[in-house]
Amino acid sequence: MHLMQNSETIDRLVAQGEFLLKTFHAEYEKDPAGYETEFLRGDLAGWRNTLHTLYHDCAEEIVDRVLAKTCLAIPDTLVHSFAPRDLKQECEIDC
Repeated sequence: MHLMQNSETIDRLVAQGEFLLKTFHAEYEKDPAGYETEFLRGDLAGWRNTLHTLYHDCAEEIVDRVLAKTCLAIPDTLVHSFAPRDLKQECEIDC
């Protein structure tokens, strides 16, 4: 199944996900158990849950684009896609 949404909207959602994920990882590097890290973990979970509410099964296409662009993993993931989700995994593609 592929997304049937305006490409500008999808691009904005990908950009938002990139920002959240990069910001989370920057805070995680400073303090893995800190308040800001946990706050950003919640922001990522909310972003992802909203994607699933709006786009159902196609939401992972947006998540996968974010992961491919950032080469970073999403923390504490319950839903699986093709990209790595473990914080300790390295991105296997050149970024």
